Amino acid sequence: MYKCLCPGAIGVEWAAALPVAAQCGFAGIDVSLNPGDDPAALVATLAAHGLRPGGAGVPFDFRADDAAYAEGLAKLRAIAPLTAAVGCTRFSTWLLPYSDTLPLQENFAFHAARLTPIAQILAESGCRLGLEFLGPKTARQGHKHVFLHTLEGMLELCAACGPNVGLLLDSWHWYTSLGTVEEILALRNEQVVYVHINDAPAGIAVDKQQDLVRCLPGATGVEDLPGFLSALRAIGYDGPVVPEPFETRLTALPPAEAVRLTGEALNKVWLRQPGPTLPTTMQVVVTGGAKAWLAEAPVPEPRGREVVVKLFASPICGSNLWAYRDAAEHVNEGHEGAGEVVAVAQSNLLQVGDRVVLAPLNACGVCENCRHGDTIQCTHRPEIFGNFAQYTRTADVNCVPIPPDIDYVHAALLGCGLGPASEAIKRLGVTGFDTLVVTGLGPVGLGAVALATFLGARVIGIDLEPYRLDIARQLGAETLLFTDPALKEKLRDFTGGGIRKGIDASGKEPAERLLLELAAVRGSIAFVGENAGTIPVSPSNDFIRKSLTLMGCWHMNMGDAPKLFEFLRRAPEKADLLISHRFGFAQVDDAFRTFAGRQSTKVILLPWGA
Repeated sequence: MYKCLCPGAIGVEWAAALPVAAQCGFAGIDVSLNPGDDPAALVATLAAHGLRPGGAGVPFDFRADDAAYAEGLAKLRAIAPLTAAVGCTRFSTWLLPYSDTLPLQENFAFHAARLTPIAQILAESGCRLGLEFLGPKTARQGHKHVFLHTLEGMLELCAACGPNVGLLLDSWHWYTSLGTVEEILALRNEQVVYVHINDAPAGIAVDKQQDLVRCLPGATGVEDLPGFLSALRAIGYDGPVVPEPFETRLTALPPAEAVRLTGEALNKVWLRQPGPTLPTTMQVVVTGGAKAWLAEAPVPEPRGREVVVKLFASPICGSNLWAYRDAAEHVNEGHEGAGEVVAVAQSNLLQVGDRVVLAPLNACGVCENCRHGDTIQCTHRPEIFGNFAQYTRTADVNCVPIPPDIDYVHAALLGCGLGPASEAIKRLGVTGFDTLVVTGLGPVGLGAVALATFLGARVIGIDLEPYRLDIARQLGAETLLFTDPALKEKLRDFTGGGIRKGIDASGKEPAERLLLELAAVRGSIAFVGENAGTIPVSPSNDFIRKSLTLMGCWHMNMGDAPKLFEFLRRAPEKADLLISHRFGFAQVDDAFRTFAGRQSTKVILLPWGA
């Protein structure tokens, strides 16, 4: 394949681009002839400027009425031999991805009937026809009938139109159609007639990208251009690769400057290597029967808006203990982690090399909850891929970039270590003027203690375990033993008669009832600890007569991550107290045994060792 310039794509006249194209790194230039032109003269002109012919456009609108269509065929019949004589044998056109009058099958038949004669005329001169699909969702919205808008769909039409018909493959349309490198690798060279290359604007979701709003190749890194070009080389593509950025700033420049900038952009991505190829298998954690061990599993591949993350920290959560103690085997049940993005499908939020911390579970990225940052409440959740592994797959909206001064282990606390507690503290409105009662001082409860004391609140922590009570005191809390016979009296004394703000992180009925019973008038209680059962509740006594507010807090809103990074930055000594042990994957059984023994705070698995 070779670098080719289409002057019109950057707003430059052909005659102005011709003298500078080769100097700017282009080996070819697109051509356009009219009936009666002398192909020999064009051949000499190209040779004088060190250029070869690129491609040519179909010189009429094949969608026009019958009379105009017949006139266009006659023009093409005159032009095709001339263009072929110049050495240009690649023609192309584009297709609308919708119709407001024809359903898909009828539209397919119409296109096949109109394009087949064009292909036959071109074949008579040894030429080929490339068909371009338009990928963006925005181009189809508001129209009655959807038409072909993917590589796969366009190949069906190509096959119906003739053996000399293939793709005009545009990298932007490939990206917006959620195309993959694997799709290109499955092609044959003869199925690709012509190639456009560009980049997509950053900061715009793939389904919000607008046609004709693009960038120079490599300008944003949103499109996987190294993978795109590498795949074309792998299938032996030998045709032109043409920048088509639609950048209005280029049209305002002197022609030579516009060509130079376009050539420089193409040169930068031309030989850039794709990201490292991922291994095919990885180690994952299996639990069951109060044991934990390692097994081998396939490395996941990203799909749609998902990315693959190489995990460097994977915390154990209290909710993982049921799978650890259960008699059955449970493979890869983790849901917290932090690591490096190593593969991207169609995300425009992340790129390979980004350091990220993951929210639990997975998310669609497009439902109302996801758009508001509440990915934990995704209403169309895709398949969940576990984090007790060396690699995981998750939605890009489920990832938060980690600041450079925060390490992976501390960042991983934004999972269940700090996320649920942060949500509860935010919704309770905890400030330095408050007294907060926290029941259950496991990792989640201790996270609440750490954040509340950081804010200056007075915190009373309650638990059964002396170890956890001691950590809470080191974090700045006052503590009470849950089995203390005088617990209720002491709590009333500490809180001035009743609990105005409380968090239960135990998920146990006695602690939940304690907070409800001792809640003050107009108090607020947040339930964070999971309890799938029921507890006795009196609407009158527990709520109405106290004007009590009771809330459930599952996980933080993704928009709150910067505040938690600031906590990690300003209070590293508190963050360190929230992490008691780190184990490599080789010590996974020791890690789970330690965590299950309740003499720990957060236990972090290191999938790649210390």
